[in-house]
Amino acid sequence: MGDCAAGPVGEPAAGRLRRCVLAALVLGLVVACSDPDQPSTLPSDTPKPTSSSSSASPSPETVEQEVEAAVRAYYAELTRAAQTNDTTLLKTMSTKGCPCYRPVRVIERGMARGEITPNAEWTITSLKVHDIEDGLALAEVRYNVSAYDVVDESGELVAQVKAQSSHYDLSMVRTDRRWIVGNVFDLES
Repeated sequence: MGDCAAGPVGEPAAGRLRRCVLAALVLGLVVACSDPDQPSTLPSDTPKPTSSSSSASPSPETVEQEVEAAVRAYYAELTRAAQTNDTTLLKTMSTKGCPCYRPVRVIERGMARGEITPNAEWTITSLKVHDIEDGLALAEVRYNVSAYDVVDESGELVAQVKAQSSHYDLSMVRTDRRWIVGNVFDLES
């Protein structure tokens, strides 16, 4: 990646700093967020989720639109996985080393106990893609999680989860054909 402190002649300090931060993110993601089953590699690609809507959505035209679409797809799939206990697609939308992979484990543990969260829902309230460079992008996301019930196979209430709001910066990584979540940074705490 070269010396990030040495940039083009006349490059402002802010540009050098941004380039250094992105270079550090690249190194950190390759090392820390790689698939633990296959060191130094990102998870393999799987097909993109398909919409259940009858109208075809337009294909993203810019990198910003691709990243935004990937973030929206991740939260839509998180909702679907929580409501159905099917984590098949959700597992492919982030690296195993990312804190955002935790919901996969939680959903699968609940499924093993015969529990489901049929009314859980993640709703994005704002999304801003920023700092795109060399297969990396950041996306600032604010979202709400509905209050939801955890019920067992017979429909009996096991627990209730309170509604919450969160504010994160998602570090998105470009794989061969799509964007996945590589890491998350809590902007509220």
